[in-house]
Amino acid sequence: MPKTKAPITAKQIVDFERFHFSEQQCNQLYDMICVDDQINLDVTLPNKITFEYTQKQLIESFMISRQLWLEGIINQQFPKIIRGLCTSSKITEENKVIYKMVRAKFKHLCYAYRGFDARHKRPFLLGNITGLLGLIQDGFKNDKSSIVIPNAILLNSLWNEQGLSFLKREAYRYFPCDLADFTFALHKNVRFIQQQIQKNSTLSAHEFHTLRKQMSMFSALYGTFDVLYSSPYHHQVFQYLATINGLMGDYHDILIENKLNKTQNYFFDRFILPENISTRLAIFIKYFQP
Repeated sequence: MPKTKAPITAKQIVDFERFHFSEQQCNQLYDMICVDDQINLDVTLPNKITFEYTQKQLIESFMISRQLWLEGIINQQFPKIIRGLCTSSKITEENKVIYKMVRAKFKHLCYAYRGFDARHKRPFLLGNITGLLGLIQDGFKNDKSSIVIPNAILLNSLWNEQGLSFLKREAYRYFPCDLADFTFALHKNVRFIQQQIQKNSTLSAHEFHTLRKQMSMFSALYGTFDVLYSSPYHHQVFQYLATINGLMGDYHDILIENKLNKTQNYFFDRFILPENISTRLAIFIKYFQP
């Protein structure tokens, strides 16, 4: 069990704000996010997975994620894109790129909270808006106005000065974990993945998506390490996790399409986990468990 830690003081929280990262580092982090589902079927895991980080490194990993997110939500084009989606599911290719960029930064900060914050969960408003962004994207990718328009109207009602102020306030409530807590949390997630696979010979699309979100988090965390503390070890681990994330992401796109076309029930229809995913998950579990 992780040790009980003393409460974080207001002074300590202010001290965290001294962390600032260059434009180049933030660009590198965003470039990483863009390939955190890139598939490389030839990559393997290193012989040993180690957890040798200082608390300062864990804090830095959160702080660069938050800085990138803060820069993402001030994109001047994004509010116009949301307003356009309030009346139509049609979106230009250029606006798709901007939308994907903003959503990716939201998702990455959620993963940073789950990994590097002592609570190991995403804040309420941040998490719900991230989910809303995903619903809208699934809708316009499949040209489903009935999904896009009502959710875009809801998002537009939140995307204003007051709503963004609440979001930023949430993002400034950060409670750093130490290495023991970080390691415990990762091992707990690995055990969850293992239990879900062992318990069920088949999965629903919803259960599959839950597993995929776990792997997306691992990919995001190690991608951040690869940016800040670049090494062959971090890059190899990141590539392996990104491959699993990409394979699961591609398969989930098919499941979403089937759901929207009403050819497969997202919660009740079950399937066997594809072998190219199950094999890699088994190796991941073997190497990452305590």
